[in-house]
Amino acid sequence: MSNNMRLIAALFLFSSAFISCRQSTEEKSEALAKETCSSCHKFPDPSLLDKKTWKEGVLPEMGYRLGIGDRFQLMTRISEEQYQSALAMDIYPLDPKISEEDWQSIIDYYVKNAPEKPLPQKQRSPISTSTLHFKEESYISKKDPLGVVISLRIHPDKPEVWAGTRNRSLWVLDANKQIKNTIETQSPVALTQILAGNPYLLAIGKMYPNDEKIGTMYGINPQGKMEAVIDSLKRPVDVQISDFNSDGVQDFVICEYGFERGQLTWIDGMNKSKHLLKAQAGARNVVIKDYTGDGKPDLLVLMAQSREGVSLFINKGQGIFVEKPLLQFDSVFGSSYMEVADMNKDGYDDIIVSNGDNADYSRSKKAFHGVHVYLNDGRNNFKEGYFYPSYGASKTVARDFDQDGDLDLAMIAFFAENDKGRNENFLYFQNQGNMTFQVSNLNIGNGGHYICMDAGDVDKDGDIDIVLGNYQFGAVKPGTKLTPGLQLTYFKNLIR
Repeated sequence: MSNNMRLIAALFLFSSAFISCRQSTEEKSEALAKETCSSCHKFPDPSLLDKKTWKEGVLPEMGYRLGIGDRFQLMTRISEEQYQSALAMDIYPLDPKISEEDWQSIIDYYVKNAPEKPLPQKQRSPISTSTLHFKEESYISKKDPLGVVISLRIHPDKPEVWAGTRNRSLWVLDANKQIKNTIETQSPVALTQILAGNPYLLAIGKMYPNDEKIGTMYGINPQGKMEAVIDSLKRPVDVQISDFNSDGVQDFVICEYGFERGQLTWIDGMNKSKHLLKAQAGARNVVIKDYTGDGKPDLLVLMAQSREGVSLFINKGQGIFVEKPLLQFDSVFGSSYMEVADMNKDGYDDIIVSNGDNADYSRSKKAFHGVHVYLNDGRNNFKEGYFYPSYGASKTVARDFDQDGDLDLAMIAFFAENDKGRNENFLYFQNQGNMTFQVSNLNIGNGGHYICMDAGDVDKDGDIDIVLGNYQFGAVKPGTKLTPGLQLTYFKNLIR
């Protein structure tokens, strides 16, 4: 072999060894990231967020949760109350769970592999401004210049709308949008439910993130008096009833969202004893139905807060449940609400998830935000059959608004961007068949910022109306011109 050939061979071997070493370093970083991040939630791919959001938003917070980072800087970012609560729950451990070198390797992996800017939304059908068969009306409060409505319920039997406010007042409005009664509570009412004809109120405690057990569920007796039914709840956001233990008495299941530590519990209607189903923050809402065909009520539950997904809690009898995960989402998915309905008319319940929560450590445009419809194969296995990208989607409901025999959708987006030339705070999806929809914002005015919505027959004329609750919050984009005093936007259905 000539000297030149020997030199070329040596260079090739050196180059191969260098590349092999470099690949091993990158592979080690990826493996380390997967091992570390997957210990708490589904492994998030770097493409989900842009470099800046990973580096300045998510990763510093994750570092604190691994015992790494400047605690004095952390204390400037959160309240003293929240900090002490997190320490008590060992959210921010005193001893590092990982070496500084390994943590820097994880940071390098995400920053290197993440896109420079958030990935763009997929192509979608255009948004029209047609009002179709709706007429927009408003409720303006002379007392409250800012939007204060945080929850809504259209009464199923009476021409009434029950609106909870951050001012710890619950308004009962008639079909003409006039307040006929006001109920005062110790904390804001995050949910009103009319269950078996009886009103129940979930007073959340404090609205901002916390883990204090100061939430309460109230009932209202036939004489109109409010009574505490269940107390010491961690930010309760949903309640449903059924007889879980077959004793002939209706029991409750409550989603306690919490912050770092929430829980899903069922409460015995006989003795009010609590039974833990899942100890995890982010229990958002629950649907009760016999999904196994054994005659017992099961629970379909949406979980948010990093370990996001949908699970079926199968009732084994005597109040015993076994969890079966059905859908698992990324830790930055932003699950906000779950609706259950048969969208393709095959006789099986499908799952509609609105994801758009953008009030966390990853505040950025997310192409995966929007309305996701997961179709049921008839055996409670679900696969996405429709997705409409919409930044900040908060809640979607399915109803036959146009009375043509199929289900339409109505959506609100609390964290809407409105950067495509259309107001996307509210969208209406008119079903065209075969999982296709004509999308319109019904030419909604620009003066609202909607955090809650309900659909039902407000005026009891035989068709389904839509009511939106306006709430001014820090998520309002700078420059947004809110309508002074606007509390409710009411889309009156003109079909009948």
